[in-house]
Amino acid sequence: MQEAADSPITSSLYVTDIGYFHEAEHHYRDRPEGCDSHILMYCTEGSGWYSTGDGKTYNVQPGNLIILPAHVPHVYGANTEAPWSIFWLHLRGNHAHTYIAPLLTQQEQISTMPPAKAQRWLELFHECYGVLETGYSLQTMTFASQIVGYMLGLLAYGPYAPGADNGVMSSKQAAEHSVQYMLEHLESGVTLKELAAHARLSVPHYSQLFKQVTGHSPIDYFLRLKIQHSCRYLDFTDWTVKQISSELGFNDPYYFSRLFSKIMGRSPTDYRNQSKG
Repeated sequence: MQEAADSPITSSLYVTDIGYFHEAEHHYRDRPEGCDSHILMYCTEGSGWYSTGDGKTYNVQPGNLIILPAHVPHVYGANTEAPWSIFWLHLRGNHAHTYIAPLLTQQEQISTMPPAKAQRWLELFHECYGVLETGYSLQTMTFASQIVGYMLGLLAYGPYAPGADNGVMSSKQAAEHSVQYMLEHLESGVTLKELAAHARLSVPHYSQLFKQVTGHSPIDYFLRLKIQHSCRYLDFTDWTVKQISSELGFNDPYYFSRLFSKIMGRSPTDYRNQSKG
């Protein structure tokens, strides 16, 4: 385990323990000082409960994912009548908290995964478990580290993300929803007012939220998407610059060329002539 903590590849995130408890009767843990690792538990059957330092007790049902950050006091256990079946893993690493942080809400550390997302997450879990069954060599730890990084990314940034189960879109989800709308209108134009209305937000709130998530204003991001797609036409078609600009809703090919040069650092013609691959 120390080898994984010292390796440049795995030191940021690695698995210390992983397992599955089926109908874990009498399963109970009380850690007044918390755990040295971050703990993730996913319940597939039965039920249980847990409590942290806030004094509240949370019920855990099938489909619930529990996140217990390292060094946070907690106690948890299976219910007596229908004890839970859980998949669990412990994570450490210099950047483990950075991976975990997007999964935590201000109210509690419990979420519900939609069935399709849960199926994919469990497939990755089994793959990680299978890798570590062969031993905790640096080679297997490295592979497992990459898998678990994907598992956390799937939770935090995939179609399922914190906040998706309460009917309210997170800022990131709202921005992603807006980007999808942009992609559907690349061949035409969209206005800031139209984008804000689609997101069901006021123009100032929408603009602030979108820039906070993406680093760009909505219209700037939309124009960059157009330029990104123009690169595909330059790469894979013999269309002229005028044809490409028209296809992407630019009435003035000279404006398109200037914008392309500003964003890409070279003209459309120079970009097409550059060797790639």
